[in-house]
Amino acid sequence: MSLLKEGLLEWSNEKLKGSGKPEMFEIEALRQEASTREYFRLKGKGNSMIGVFSPPETELNEQFIFLSNYFRNNGVTVPEVFYFDLESGWMLVEDFGDDSYQFKLNKKNYHHLFSAAIDEMINIHLCQKDVKISVLEEIDLQNQMLLFEDWFLKDLLGLELGREETDLFSNLYKVVVQDLKEQPKVLCHFDYESRNLMILQDGNAGVLDFQDAVYGPIFLDPAALFKDLYLEIKDEELNALLEEYLSRSDELGLTQVSAIKNPRKSLDLTGLQRQLRILGTLSRLHLRDGKSFRLPDLHKTLNFVIETTTKYEELNEVSNYLKEKVAPLLAQTLKESL
Repeated sequence: MSLLKEGLLEWSNEKLKGSGKPEMFEIEALRQEASTREYFRLKGKGNSMIGVFSPPETELNEQFIFLSNYFRNNGVTVPEVFYFDLESGWMLVEDFGDDSYQFKLNKKNYHHLFSAAIDEMINIHLCQKDVKISVLEEIDLQNQMLLFEDWFLKDLLGLELGREETDLFSNLYKVVVQDLKEQPKVLCHFDYESRNLMILQDGNAGVLDFQDAVYGPIFLDPAALFKDLYLEIKDEELNALLEEYLSRSDELGLTQVSAIKNPRKSLDLTGLQRQLRILGTLSRLHLRDGKSFRLPDLHKTLNFVIETTTKYEELNEVSNYLKEKVAPLLAQTLKESL
């Protein structure tokens, strides 16, 4: 057993003494994450919990603990943090099981599962405002998209952008940001994708990795969920999901959605902002942090970007550049790296 596992198990049992909960005697590592956090399942007699090592020098542990309590108090289904040690970065949290949307979603069950996820998403949007949660500003949206240029195009693919290409992408960012800044602002999970959703026994969707929650454009979370990397759905199916989100929002009192003039276009452009950011962050994860397990996701993410820029005439020049220059280069890069 590694020193980390041994230390976490010992600390957990120390915290559990006198709590009425059984002692934990097994510990196993869970899936690798893009962050520096490490997750473990601790097992006792008829019980299990999730042990977390979240390095305090790189992770916002106080914010995670605050948001866990905040969301639970606002009726959002997130894991309870039972015990924590801010100095060491250790936490003991509720175990939501192994049934991740990422691995359980399929053509037969996606509508049922998405309905539960939509309701949970709206619960997040309806949360009372709190000054401890930051606001996603226009400059933040812009800087996130610049990761696409810096880490994906330049550093990963080795492209040198001239004035023409720089102007091309500057116009793209301008179109995207203009739409996003006109959207109503609500509380957003910020990474509401199938990797971070769990199927619970009561039928609800359990929400993980909520530490980056921000107040931002209302379609940030719908774009993450409906344009998910791990499920292929047809355009008419996506439209039906969007309509369900709008309808349920109206039923549950999320009145801000009525201010969206063109919901499908706003969803597409919000998805575009997210996908450009992801291309940059996954490239950085590989190049800077030495974590390459998400490299295969670059191909589908780029396809999402090409699909959206092809759909809207004002972005067709971007689409042509991506199809002619970027897609072949990415295919070659992935072939050499994987």
